Amino acid sequence: MASLLNARGSTLTFRRAASIYACLSILLLGAQQPHAQAPARTAPPPPASATIRGHVIAGDTGQGLRKAQVRLIQVDVQPDGSNPAGRENRLATTDADGTFEFKDLPAGRYILTASKGSYISVSRGRQQQNAGGKPLDIRAGQTVERVDITLPRGGVITGRIFDEFGEALSGIQVVAMEYQFINGQRQLVPTGGRMATTNDLGEFRLFGVPLGQYYLRATWQRMGPGDPTSPDRTGYPTTFFPGTQNAADAQRITIGAGQTVSDLVMAMSPIKTARVEGTLVDSRGRPMGGAILMIMQQTTGFDGVMNGQSVRPDGTFTFASLPPGDYTLRTQPLRDQKETAVMKLTIGSEDVKDLRLVGVPPSTITGRLVVDPAQAASLPSPMTFSIFATPMGGAMMGGIQPAPARVNDDMTFELSAGVGNNHINTFNMPPGWSIRAIRVNGVDVIDDGIDVKPGEQVTGVDVELTNKIATVSGFVTNTRGERAKDCTLVIFAADNKRWKPNGRYLRTARPDQEGRFKVSGLPPSEYNIIAIDKLETGQWTDPDFLERLRFKATAFTLSEGETKTVDLKLNTVG
Repeated sequence: MASLLNARGSTLTFRRAASIYACLSILLLGAQQPHAQAPARTAPPPPASATIRGHVIAGDTGQGLRKAQVRLIQVDVQPDGSNPAGRENRLATTDADGTFEFKDLPAGRYILTASKGSYISVSRGRQQQNAGGKPLDIRAGQTVERVDITLPRGGVITGRIFDEFGEALSGIQVVAMEYQFINGQRQLVPTGGRMATTNDLGEFRLFGVPLGQYYLRATWQRMGPGDPTSPDRTGYPTTFFPGTQNAADAQRITIGAGQTVSDLVMAMSPIKTARVEGTLVDSRGRPMGGAILMIMQQTTGFDGVMNGQSVRPDGTFTFASLPPGDYTLRTQPLRDQKETAVMKLTIGSEDVKDLRLVGVPPSTITGRLVVDPAQAASLPSPMTFSIFATPMGGAMMGGIQPAPARVNDDMTFELSAGVGNNHINTFNMPPGWSIRAIRVNGVDVIDDGIDVKPGEQVTGVDVELTNKIATVSGFVTNTRGERAKDCTLVIFAADNKRWKPNGRYLRTARPDQEGRFKVSGLPPSEYNIIAIDKLETGQWTDPDFLERLRFKATAFTLSEGETKTVDLKLNTVG
């Protein structure tokens, strides 16, 4: 997966981002030289010559694991531009002894994550469940040995699923779910463990499950349009173990390290499903034959059950065997079919007929990149990065994001945008640079986003770049005065109105191998910072949790481009 730096200063990932690169020149604020070129740097960067070596070890045997995969991601690109290619993102496979090696690395801070088969994926330095990895700080030319990662064997959950007659149900998707904080709220979400599908005997087997407390969810789905003449409308609703449709009534399953929980039995009760029939046309009323139409039922948490099909040449479509619930219909844009259509609907036990979806022309955002003349000399040249707009609140249906757009030679751009609130993001931002402001008609909307209507063309957007990157760093000590290397730093704005999930004013960090933490890219503001011994996944997005931390945290002010040192005492959070 690619690594993204968004306009709000956080790191994002997406599944299907196209890699579109643009050679950029400098547009000076207020200057009349649209094609001015960036000056060459006065000194070449130090060579990428660092090396990391280590082993991946099986936690149950203590032996090296062959063919384990190790992912290396650079989390702090050096502001001096020592890595013009951007963040390192490499993958290595261990040899027969479990050994891996990464060579020719630029100086920087790295996170290493190892994974293999039925073992639990672990980031180097993680000491507790759901904690992030500990960064490894590497100097230019340094060789770091014995970077070992131990993988615990995952737990296993097995069982069988039957219908109302006690007969095996095949093709049922089974997933283990757990409660996590998502956008500041505790929600039931699929775990990192793998999904399983029942076989012809109704059997399922989930493996590689981390230790924790889980709830099993079984989902039935019939693919394709179905037979419109068939009187059989039987289907099965989403069901939680041991056989309830209500997640609040689900039975909790506790998995220890490497534990196997077997022979679970779940029964699914039948319901009457419905059919949706309709027509898809464009804004001129013409059939949108060949369009890809998706339908997704919102289930528990942020995920859902999705199905799709190609619309018939006359624009008609049929979805069959849909359980009652709330759905979203959405077309996916094609190269020769730019218009899209979206509709929300609630389905009961009765069929929905004569539905009409109408496409709208694509929405766009056009503008230019700008940079302060005083900073232009230090902008790396050539630059290769792209820009795109992403809907506020997460990815579009199916995880598909709008493709990054090429920046033209005159520094202008045109982005495809989804309907609703959009944030502008960058891919492969030049090292040591970030987005300082995004202005629409002179108003900075970097935190609020850009509201886009169906078919609207938003123009006059200025995206200002800056190399004045603020940094806060320091050490954490425990009650004995020793450096605390196994903790998490939470940095949050003093103003609680800025406690927005995925916002620029909320960050977390882990100390490196020397116990030093470093956070770059925070916008100027007043902040609180605290080091705590444990933190649930996403808990730092919960406003109530931040309010409790506020009284123990250390306050500090960060100006644009400032480098500040803040040393902290470790706090225990109950």
